[in-house]
Amino acid sequence: MNDFVDLMAAEAARPGFAWVALAMLVTGVVRGLVGFGAAMILVPILAVVMGPTMAVPLLTVIDGLATLPLFVAATRQCRWREIVPLTIAAVAALPAGIATLVYIEPETLRLGISVTILLLVAVIASGWRYHGSPSLPLTLGVGASSGALGGATGMIGPPVILFWLGGQNDAALVRANINAFFGLMIVATAIAYWIGGLLTQEVLAASLLLAPIYGVAVWAGARGFRHTSDVLYRRFAFALITMIAFSSLFL
Repeated sequence: MNDFVDLMAAEAARPGFAWVALAMLVTGVVRGLVGFGAAMILVPILAVVMGPTMAVPLLTVIDGLATLPLFVAATRQCRWREIVPLTIAAVAALPAGIATLVYIEPETLRLGISVTILLLVAVIASGWRYHGSPSLPLTLGVGASSGALGGATGMIGPPVILFWLGGQNDAALVRANINAFFGLMIVATAIAYWIGGLLTQEVLAASLLLAPIYGVAVWAGARGFRHTSDVLYRRFAFALITMIAFSSLFL
């Protein structure tokens, strides 16, 4: 027990930890408000301070603990026929993403994260939207890309988010679908990281320090969603992704 307390103290004294805590506070509000964005904001920051192989599992644990109430609420509001095939394909693609996280050089992976976000922003800027009922192959493809990207970078959401934001669903349903999908994938990803030996004591120690900060911020953001219109929700979501893309590239 004393060894674990010492480990928590060492994590709190890590250079840059105060900036990580501040980023957790801001990001938690965003995550609670729009239902996504945590990995896109935090993984580039955490990767600089702690390295990708610690940053990605750390965020998975913290986000899972803090957003459990959002997942429970989403299970009553989401559209399961859209979520189930996406989740199956995403879980199947997780091992490929985790292998990338383990074997690719950290700096190369960090650059890849930034470029990936920029490409997603380019898709948004092009004005592309998906209309109509998605086919099963397209749904499975989106799910697989989310799983592979999530395993490697912690960014489970971008392909699925663009998929749903480009459709005709209102903001409440989009947010519920995202939160339900994320909840399922966080569990699957955490199990995969544990099997792969990435859920270390250092990750758990840092999680205990940061989870309360993040959890309070998520709660505050979730309350703010009640006063958000469909148009404002989509504008904020797209602006968020754009801002993250440019900031992460030069971090």
